[in-house]
Amino acid sequence: MHRLALLAAIVSLPACAKPPSPTAELSADLAALLDSTVRSTAELPGAMLRVEAPSLGFSWTKAAGLAQRGGDSLRADQTFRVASMTKTYVAAAILRLVEQGKLELDAPIARHILPASVTTIAKDGYDANRITVRMLLQHTSGLFDFATQATASGSQLQGGYSERVMADPKHRWTRAEQLQLAIEVGAPYGQPGEVYHYSDTGYILLGEILETVTGLSMQQAVRDLVGYQRLGVSNTYFETLEPVPTSAGPRVHQYMGAVDANDFDASIDLYGGGGLVSDLPDLATFFRALVRGEVLERRATLDSMLAPTPQSAGQPGVGYGMGIGRGEADGVVCYGHGGFWGTLARHCPELDITVVGAVTNNEANAALRALTQGAIRRVADAVKQAARS
Repeated sequence: MHRLALLAAIVSLPACAKPPSPTAELSADLAALLDSTVRSTAELPGAMLRVEAPSLGFSWTKAAGLAQRGGDSLRADQTFRVASMTKTYVAAAILRLVEQGKLELDAPIARHILPASVTTIAKDGYDANRITVRMLLQHTSGLFDFATQATASGSQLQGGYSERVMADPKHRWTRAEQLQLAIEVGAPYGQPGEVYHYSDTGYILLGEILETVTGLSMQQAVRDLVGYQRLGVSNTYFETLEPVPTSAGPRVHQYMGAVDANDFDASIDLYGGGGLVSDLPDLATFFRALVRGEVLERRATLDSMLAPTPQSAGQPGVGYGMGIGRGEADGVVCYGHGGFWGTLARHCPELDITVVGAVTNNEANAALRALTQGAIRRVADAVKQAARS
């Protein structure tokens, strides 16, 4: 009898022990990937990751490491400066004005930027009657990037923006000062429409265009035109230009190498090329909604936004449309944008996967790319496996 009872217990074990669910395995894999990124990357205080895969009923967010060196643990609900990811919001707002008939993509910017700005850029030979709104969106205007550390020929720039910021991190920059700096320190990258060259200068002018066309502040125009309230975007704001939402988590410390840039004045990157503070869920919501056609009203407008320009597509690793880039992860096409401080969002429409990552040191961007690529790969495999079963 004892032997029969023992045999019955052994036979019953497989029926009682349930295998882990696919989403539980995916959660464990993503957590291991995130933890490994922080452990294996020198001088990286912390990292954050959010993954959404609606076909799996899967929404996952986690943080690892510290909110600042020597401080508390990083929390997944904390906010951070998203830097150039702001460009996608600005581009979407501009394209909404185009859809409303208030702006033309191929209109010369001389019609819409301030007369003082027209005069400033003319000092370096730029003709605001030949540069169009489309060119600003696509980084093909030829305007020198005030925020770069390299000359048009690629050599190291002396007395460039980063050096000035580090020398006086509390200085309150204006858009006009940044535009003037582009004229003082650099030369045009090419004739209007001729070459692709990433340029924050073009996007601060787009911020100015939002104001002149709408009569609103840039921040209010972006908020209204993108439709934060309709989308459920609640913790995203232009730092110092808008109040901090009461629901927003504390802002994480972000580093430039060994330097804690937390108290650098927000104006160093504020007027359209950057400036937004956000969190993982808000970024995932926005990028997914945008690529799915839930921000712009017309599919044709979205298609033109997502399409990489011939100028950018001709360069290795670059495929840039209007305020948004195109890339692939193991054959999966994704759209999104990154930011200087170590932020990156990707939405992959074929599989309806959204991945947003952030690291707290801008020198860890290679680790951030590997983190997001690894996350996309794991989630894509899970989605494909679920579709086969």
